[in-house]
Amino acid sequence: MKIINKTGKLENFVKNHWQPNMVFLHDTGSMYGIGCAAFQKDAVAKIDRLKQRGQRKHYLVLFPKIEWLSRYGIIYPNILQRLFRQFWPGNLTILLSDKKKYFSHLTFSNKIGIRIPESKLLRDFISYIEEPIVSTSINVSGEAPLKDLKQIIKEKGSWFDFGISDKSKVLAQPSTIIDFVGGELKLIRAGSINFDLIEQSLKKPLILFVCTGNICRSPMAEYYTRNLIEQRGLNYRVASAGFMASGYPISESAFKVLRENGIDAAHHVSSVLNRKLVEESNLIITMTLRQKRDLLSLYPNSYNKTFTFSEFCDFASDIEDPYGLEIEYYRGAFEMIKTRALVLLEKLEAEVE
Repeated sequence: MKIINKTGKLENFVKNHWQPNMVFLHDTGSMYGIGCAAFQKDAVAKIDRLKQRGQRKHYLVLFPKIEWLSRYGIIYPNILQRLFRQFWPGNLTILLSDKKKYFSHLTFSNKIGIRIPESKLLRDFISYIEEPIVSTSINVSGEAPLKDLKQIIKEKGSWFDFGISDKSKVLAQPSTIIDFVGGELKLIRAGSINFDLIEQSLKKPLILFVCTGNICRSPMAEYYTRNLIEQRGLNYRVASAGFMASGYPISESAFKVLRENGIDAAHHVSSVLNRKLVEESNLIITMTLRQKRDLLSLYPNSYNKTFTFSEFCDFASDIEDPYGLEIEYYRGAFEMIKTRALVLLEKLEAEVE
């Protein structure tokens, strides 16, 4: 069986060899799966037979990007955009209304389970074939899913027309499946993403401000935005971090500028950006485009939630580093932060209207 592990080779395969009724092996980033193009009912039926499903349950569907929700008329409450932004791409499956019945052969109670997979290779493939895919674990129903590529090829190789994977093994972590009913989240299946985190991210999302050292711009943004949130009684959490060593106090000039505005940041201690903080953040705001690029080079699947402050708030210029300069430069940076923070909260509040 041919295993394709590079984007260039995959694009060439789709152009020259892809047939819509093919059944293929793939990895989502956390699971190996058997899949097919979502609208190919014969291929879906073949997967039913291979997995020896009796009364078939609905299948999950993978999209390559959030914009495909509107392409297929998927209906959802505005507030769920918070979950799309934080957890996609990732291992969260959300049941959403299939009002136009594109996926009627796959739905349960007119809802379809949708996810954007962690694997960029797989997302590229879905984009190349221009059709969502069905994805389910590689196993006969009732058995444990397989997680070693060599074992899959040896035992189930005849199931597939080809494979898409750049991994030799996966952890076999199932996605967390949730529904949103009556304004409340409902856990359908526990998976690798903790349900408590999902609930907290929906009800009180975390805004993370990032700059170079976390001693000038990002703490000014953190403390000012937190002050606004408290004044307005809004449900957001705020934090800040940087790319350099942790444990340092806020810079003297940044502390003075905040104090001039009635805000005390005496207890601030710098933090280093890390994976846990990135995963728990609903929105990540950098001060410059370079910082955004640096962050995405470390955490590439955070692209749906990572923006420069100006980008998210529709301003033109970066907020440059005042470190080592006269206090007037700190005041200038703070004024830019203030105008953007007001817009940021307005935009976030619009998500729940």
